[in-house]
Amino acid sequence: MPIQTHETALPALGPGTALRLVSHEFSGAGSTRSAYIQAGLHADEHPGLLVIQHLLELLGDLHEQGRIRGRIVIRPFANPVGLTQNLFGCWAGRFNLANGENFNRNFPDLIPALDAQLANASTSAQSPQQLLSNALEALPVHDAVSATRQALLRDALQHDLVLDLHCDTAGVLHLYSTYAQRERAVNLAACLGMRVVFLEESAGGRPFDESCNRPWNWLVENGFVDATARPFAASIELRGQADVDDQLAREDALGLLRFLASEGLVRLDDNEAMPVDAVQVYPLEGASHLPAPGNGLLVWKKRPGDSVACGELIAELVPIDAPLGSERIPICSDVEGVIVVQPLFKLVRSGQRVALLAGTSPLAHRMGGQLLQHF
Repeated sequence: MPIQTHETALPALGPGTALRLVSHEFSGAGSTRSAYIQAGLHADEHPGLLVIQHLLELLGDLHEQGRIRGRIVIRPFANPVGLTQNLFGCWAGRFNLANGENFNRNFPDLIPALDAQLANASTSAQSPQQLLSNALEALPVHDAVSATRQALLRDALQHDLVLDLHCDTAGVLHLYSTYAQRERAVNLAACLGMRVVFLEESAGGRPFDESCNRPWNWLVENGFVDATARPFAASIELRGQADVDDQLAREDALGLLRFLASEGLVRLDDNEAMPVDAVQVYPLEGASHLPAPGNGLLVWKKRPGDSVACGELIAELVPIDAPLGSERIPICSDVEGVIVVQPLFKLVRSGQRVALLAGTSPLAHRMGGQLLQHF
């Protein structure tokens, strides 16, 4: 089957404007399974956009060689609204400038619409995909952003594998998934050469991957599908915003192909991944978003990927407006684990996150369902 390109028109942001979503579909014989991969939902995070371009090139070669099995849908940019937001030369596509909302929060909650279908006698005769489609169509669409969210979910919920490519400010490769999908999450990490995996029961905030997982969890809990048929959705963090690099992007694209090969969707001659025992799993409840103790410049004593002990000095804050002779303010780890993320810019304000640390043990103040930050 030839490679297919699909376009979805979205409501205009204003007079004289036009927005669209694009996807490319690669299909082959040998498997009934499918995968969906997107990048740029946070439109200020650009490493994934380049990874997708390398992935498209590699998939094109595999398609010509007849090595595609099943169906693979690639969305090269998932947020055309965010891609319009450039302020004074800086991309501002993490938050919707119309209302300040994080583009990867508050995706539609399909559970109430699914619950409503249980009262219908014909529900038991419908396929899981039809139940999900009915729930989606019951949701109101008010503007370009809500139309985008509905379109992204409509496509993603059709697939067995859903990968959402992101990055952080400056950090190491890591990903977010659920305990129910631990084995697949660790395998994905190994395929990408990634050593940090965060797992949770319920992150909260309704990000894209959770909004894909929750409806399928509902279908499992209500007996419409077996737990073994539950799709896998994960958020992949491709280092930091400055890591837009051809070599890194190609390595990451090859890692994604290794994962697709392990799931039977492509055939590769070489599918050797990092050993899974090199992957460290951390509870998302053990993730520490360390706040700045004041205003000033960060001077780091540690780097992303470094191991840390609880109480260990990892950075100092230089208060540039302090009286002469003032000492630097120490910043110490509050977990036993590893530094995952630091800020890209080193001038920080009081209370701003200065590091994401992966801790091996849950923290008392981290509560299930409230694990994601809104920044």
